[in-house]
Amino acid sequence: MTEPILKLNNLTKTYIVGRRKNAKRAQKAISALQKKYEKFIAKNNELEAKKVARVLQKAQTLFANEQYEASYKTVTGKSLRKRPRDRGSVIHALNSVDLRINKGDLVAVIGPSGSGKSTLLNMLGLLDDPSSGQMFLNGKSVASISHNELPEIRSRELGFVFQSFNLVPTLTALENVMLPLRYSGMHIRKRRKTAAEALQQVGLEERIKHTPSELSGGQQQRVAIARSIVNKPSIILGDELTGELDSKMTAQIMKLIKKLNANGQTFIIVTHNPEVAKACKRVIHMRDGRVVKDIKQVV
Repeated sequence: MTEPILKLNNLTKTYIVGRRKNAKRAQKAISALQKKYEKFIAKNNELEAKKVARVLQKAQTLFANEQYEASYKTVTGKSLRKRPRDRGSVIHALNSVDLRINKGDLVAVIGPSGSGKSTLLNMLGLLDDPSSGQMFLNGKSVASISHNELPEIRSRELGFVFQSFNLVPTLTALENVMLPLRYSGMHIRKRRKTAAEALQQVGLEERIKHTPSELSGGQQQRVAIARSIVNKPSIILGDELTGELDSKMTAQIMKLIKKLNANGQTFIIVTHNPEVAKACKRVIHMRDGRVVKDIKQVV
């Protein structure tokens, strides 16, 4: 089987609000054990890695079931006294998510508010760290990437398209698309040429000198898509990218995305719009921080 561009193994993200001391101590113990597991993997010590993985999985399951004292004891062998009066809450934003994204995938992620879609997008965009579990980008463990390296990895491997376009209003379409190339070391002439080619891909070669205020909403989103593909990233992540567009413009943008996808570009799109989901090859349904369905579609 071909190695996926992106792979998540038992990924969790937990937010602890308030005191909840036992939950915090259990989470810290799980995080330390996760790092130990990563070290064994890096050293190709499969025997020890398997032993740790079994303990880690058991501790994570207990934690997800809010058995924090048992989770802590599983990891450390030590006991915690129960704190029934601890105030606060434990939010399981992502709960044991397993996912594979292959080159050429066109994926919609859907689910009700609070289902974990935005948290998942933050994880995929390397904008937040998981509480436990593993994530691999092009075969490399994200945990092994230093925080100093992350901005460069994001710039090179990931493209982002947002609901509100996020264009700089004082810059032209060409200048907006050139922004991701600014720190690449590329000569200014090459940057202009590369950005112009990206705008041509999205059908805006005649609008390169226009500022966002001189473009329609659909055209602004095309500029944002051109900006996301200009570095030829492995994956483009879309966050409600048609949320501010009417149905006609939404259909046009999805037609463009399907065209780019047909040329090999991989997309993951978080959306509430059923028309967007209908246009994608895969639809991932989320609920309560879990992937509950992963459906392939013929489009």
